[in-house]
Amino acid sequence: MEKKRMRHVLATDIKNNIRSVRFILGILLIASAALISEHEMLQKIINAGGSAEGPGWFVAYSYCMNSVNMLLFVPIAVAFAGGENTEAELHSRFFLFSYIRSGRKQYLIGKAAGLLASGGLTAFFAMVFLLVICILRFGQYPSLFDGNYVIAVLAGRTAVSFLRLFLNGAFWALVGGLAAVITKNRYMSYAVPFILYYVLTVFQERYYQKAFFMNPRYWAASIYYNDIFCIAILAVGTFLAALIFMCAIERRLRYA
Repeated sequence: MEKKRMRHVLATDIKNNIRSVRFILGILLIASAALISEHEMLQKIINAGGSAEGPGWFVAYSYCMNSVNMLLFVPIAVAFAGGENTEAELHSRFFLFSYIRSGRKQYLIGKAAGLLASGGLTAFFAMVFLLVICILRFGQYPSLFDGNYVIAVLAGRTAVSFLRLFLNGAFWALVGGLAAVITKNRYMSYAVPFILYYVLTVFQERYYQKAFFMNPRYWAASIYYNDIFCIAILAVGTFLAALIFMCAIERRLRYA
């Protein structure tokens, strides 16, 4: 009975977050930021009739996936779907109904899982959307270098990028939700992740130029670290953010 109730709570929270126009807007914001910011690089593939870095579709997708400006917009976009929902529910005291009905444990896990899933899926579907565009627009451009590009290898690297960017989206969505609950201001779910990302990036680039692990950009883009390291640090960060998020909600419930 408890497992069935838990599944119901999880499904409800996830559906409530992703069944919204804001979820679509988050996907479009990430995709648009990548395409606009990487327009010049993508145009070079067209002008050259290919790329020495590999097949046109994969190179174009790699440009978009590692785009500096796209990654800067991710902390804002992933919070669109559900970043403010928990704070809005606590503020309106609607939680009194849902909390009693679902149970304390189920309520807390449901809120964290719903935000994790919506943030991760926002980034995930944005990347899928970009991949489809890259295949359709740049699929005809071959590699200009005589390299042996195995489709299975490229597909594997692309699949790993989906997991990495899903975790990146989930992490920043949870940070946004946590900020909203702590500050009791739903708009902080958008502002705090963006400010934190920007401050950490600038701080590392200015004062600790060799400490790339301090820069959240290199958690999402496997430029200096391999995929395993990026996925590991994002997985740990997501877990900790979810745990702290649930503790913050529980504290608000205790003193409500």
